[in-house]
Amino acid sequence: MTRKRVIVYPDADPDENSVLTEVGVDRLAAHGSLRVHHGVPQSHEEYLSRIRDAAALIVGWSLPAEVMANAPHLELVTFTGTGASDYIDLPAARTQGITVCNCPGYADTAVAEHAFALLLGTTRNLALLDRRMREGIWDQDTPGIGLAGKQLGLIGFGGIAKKVLKMAEGFGMKVKAWTRSPEKHQDGFSSDLFLDMETLLETSDFISLHLPLNDETQGMLGKSEIGRIKTGAILINTARGGLLDETALIEALRGGHLRGAGLDVFAEEPLGDNHPLLNFENVVLSPHVAYNTPEAVKAIFGITVKNICCYFDGEPINVVAAP
Repeated sequence: MTRKRVIVYPDADPDENSVLTEVGVDRLAAHGSLRVHHGVPQSHEEYLSRIRDAAALIVGWSLPAEVMANAPHLELVTFTGTGASDYIDLPAARTQGITVCNCPGYADTAVAEHAFALLLGTTRNLALLDRRMREGIWDQDTPGIGLAGKQLGLIGFGGIAKKVLKMAEGFGMKVKAWTRSPEKHQDGFSSDLFLDMETLLETSDFISLHLPLNDETQGMLGKSEIGRIKTGAILINTARGGLLDETALIEALRGGHLRGAGLDVFAEEPLGDNHPLLNFENVVLSPHVAYNTPEAVKAIFGITVKNICCYFDGEPINVVAAP
């Protein structure tokens, strides 16, 4: 008798049930039975009890390598995001013969909009002015910064950065970008768009980060690079906190080298109660939520269902690690 394949979502949010139904999760029935557990497992033992007989996992948070190693039937893990390597040990998955997929592009629009919200919030001092009004202070003396004619430098040029470019052009901004492979974009964009890193840092009025975090990009903006940024510039980060030296960023803000920052991601999350970034009036903060819109959540699960179906149909897609 053939063993019934089991597909497990071990760490679901109860609010996601309706979304799963809406995107047609019933399509998975052709490939196996779906089991959904709510809440993050509180121990490795609890985690393993949920996934021990799984052939495929839908993972929203971390999958410990030691838990994965004790799931003998596991073939596929599909991560509900893009930065799978932050939450899953990809080399361990390869060694164990497990394919790992992600959900590219699900939140390109959402993150781009949030990056621009941080840019606008920082340039127009919205957090500061909102707080002062609630304190009874009618502050009409703190000036904002206009965007038209200013240069926005994009570090990284994937789907999110391309959407930010379009938004910036709508505001009359001049946009430049740095990417390791500008030749890959030559069909759709002029070569004049791309600058070397040093020139981008030194000439941009605003800089927005749009890179994945990996061994090559970890700490890419260190003290030296942050020191090269044009004096008075504003830095926006909706990518990953590990892309930059947070201590150097704080020093640049404290010393006035940077005019401000808009940050959705941090070196360690969540921020501690006494974190220095909480003390700057010229920094707009949000708790790693740039991706979080109903439209993006629906897209995540639509891609997730497709990942599982395509894998078991013998045509895997969105693979970030393979045996």
